[in-house]
Amino acid sequence: MAKCKLCLDKEADFKGSHIVPHFLLKRIFNVVGKKGRDYELEFVIDAFNTKSYYGRNVSRDKLESLFDEIPEGESEENKDPHVEDYIFCTSCEKRLGEIESEYAKTIKKHSVGVYDSGIKSELGLLFWASVLWRMSINKKNGVSQTKGEDEILRRILNRCLKEKIGDIDVENMRQSKDFKKISYKLLRCPNFSDDNPTHLFMYPVIINPYTILIDEFVLFFSHNSNYNDYKARNFYGIKDEVIDAPINNRNDNEKIMVIPTEKMVGISNGIKNEAALLRRKYIIQFLDLSHKELSGEAKMPDELKKEVFDALVESEAKEGVKFTMQHLRDITFSVLKKYGPQE
Repeated sequence: MAKCKLCLDKEADFKGSHIVPHFLLKRIFNVVGKKGRDYELEFVIDAFNTKSYYGRNVSRDKLESLFDEIPEGESEENKDPHVEDYIFCTSCEKRLGEIESEYAKTIKKHSVGVYDSGIKSELGLLFWASVLWRMSINKKNGVSQTKGEDEILRRILNRCLKEKIGDIDVENMRQSKDFKKISYKLLRCPNFSDDNPTHLFMYPVIINPYTILIDEFVLFFSHNSNYNDYKARNFYGIKDEVIDAPINNRNDNEKIMVIPTEKMVGISNGIKNEAALLRRKYIIQFLDLSHKELSGEAKMPDELKKEVFDALVESEAKEGVKFTMQHLRDITFSVLKKYGPQE
């Protein structure tokens, strides 16, 4: 058995580790009105394909409204991308769970402007560092720090996390050279997820700081207190807020800046629009390759591409099928077949 990725000492014997804490994931992916585990209904979008995952408690009627075929039981086709087996030992999983439980207490607290979440910034740093580090080593959510940055966060987490929150030595943490380098800013649109869909999204364009959207939070995490990318760029309309937001590092409680609903709507729409443009780019590449393979010509004529796109838009396929690679193939070849050799 492999060694635990956190302590690098004990065997990684724990099964079912959440890469992103469940108390945040359930606000993004759970079926409307359901708060417990196994009610997840996720769609993971990449350039070419859309993959899905659904928990075992999602109703049969709901699944049949979304998919043509429903695999029975657990399968590789229905594996939660946010859960991994055998990457941590039981002790380290408990340590990670302890900081998650402590941070989850802050979720119900919010105000206007900049507010105090009620947790020490050192504990907030441990929590958000644990989320960023797990997403980075998992390599399935678009988050990728450098190996050196991953190792810095691993050292901090391994040294500081304890199985009981009261055993964390905050004073000692403040003296750590590694710990002094990291900091974060946090924006939040409280209760946005009550009435709006939310996302789990890493913004790859900006790395000073790393920018991650998780539910109604936007995290800006820096390894050197460098937030300079936001002097020239913005995150779907968010720029001045990042510059003005307080830095969370040490010696104070965590501070969170509230952003209005229209700003979070702008972020959500920006992500969806950019995803649509990227998907269109790769579909065009697929159409050109398919046309070349069938006809020998380098590119598919624009009028044929338009016919494929129109067929995709007008398709009555179920939501869990409509944006998959297989559906794109089926639509493409149904269009091309009309112009192929006739018997």
